[in-house]
Amino acid sequence: MTTLAIASVAVLAGAVVRGFTGFGASMFWVASLSLLYAPASVVPTVLALEVLASLVLLPTVHREVHWRSIRWLFLGTVLTMPFGVYLLSVVPDRPMRVGVALVILAATIAVASGVQLAHRAGTGAAVTAGSVSGVFNGATGIGGPPAVLFYLSGSSSHEVGRASLVAYFLGIDAIGFAMMAGVGLVDTAVLVHTAVLAPLALGGIALGQAAFGRSGGAGYRGVVIGVLLMLSVAMLVRAAAG
Repeated sequence: MTTLAIASVAVLAGAVVRGFTGFGASMFWVASLSLLYAPASVVPTVLALEVLASLVLLPTVHREVHWRSIRWLFLGTVLTMPFGVYLLSVVPDRPMRVGVALVILAATIAVASGVQLAHRAGTGAAVTAGSVSGVFNGATGIGGPPAVLFYLSGSSSHEVGRASLVAYFLGIDAIGFAMMAGVGLVDTAVLVHTAVLAPLALGGIALGQAAFGRSGGAGYRGVVIGVLLMLSVAMLVRAAAG
């Protein structure tokens, strides 16, 4: 019950971030839930929750989505995601925990440092960002950082970037979940975790979306960066301790 309570709080907090920013839940959920469960069980659960999140958010933002860039991002992601799923199915738990933590830490430092890509709408940059996202998403359930950096580097408004990320994540997370089901990673535990945690995820998304509407998204970067740094360090400490 203690484990479930901790997982519930983590899912609710990540959902609020997702509703507020349009991204960030998978990084938060994988980082926190991997402290409690095996990554091979956590990642498909997170992808299922992400699909639900996007389905809730997309109807409110679809008119602001930058569909042209999403097509190229999606192409790169689909090409490389099977390799990421393969890594998840063969890498033992401890190395996977270390890998997940390092991915989160590197992505968080990059965002905090203001890393940018030259041309958001460029085909080459979109395919490259999508390819990296595909490997990350398949192996760790965290496909967000490359796509987030891609949209943050452009001149589009925060509303357009947020809407585009919602649409992008719906596509890649649905495909990732289907691929994981195909290699036997979607078992009874995954389905039970998803069913139990889904109401909390949906409730948190509603809270985050309402907060975004009131504030316009001001101040979200610092909070997300601080939380992810602490979670990634905690995962590394746990992996080192065995």
